[in-house]
Amino acid sequence: MAGRASNIQLWQYITAILLIGLLGFHLLERVPWIWGLSTIDQTLTAAFVYHGYTSYGWALLLLAYVALFHGLNGVRGMLLELRQGRLYTTTINVLFWIVFIVFAAIATLTVAKLPPY
Repeated sequence: MAGRASNIQLWQYITAILLIGLLGFHLLERVPWIWGLSTIDQTLTAAFVYHGYTSYGWALLLLAYVALFHGLNGVRGMLLELRQGRLYTTTINVLFWIVFIVFAAIATLTVAKLPPY
């Protein structure tokens, strides 16, 4: 069927839409007047950033997961366009999930194991 997006492209669209919202939220954390501050520098202090991690760690993790998936899925799509074949496709898909799980675990540990301030 002509004009129908592949699963890879469909996931790219979904994660791109999610990234717009998540990045918007992340950038709003740096708008000083929302938080009653006068400069952006004040939103980058250790205490303010630590508060963001403890309060919105779930959003940072979701941003990391979605961005990681979006980027790796794009690379996966390009690699799958280079060659065809059952073994090649399976290898690329398995490597995709291994790399995703490893980096998602690193992101999770970074936020979850944040030492007290």
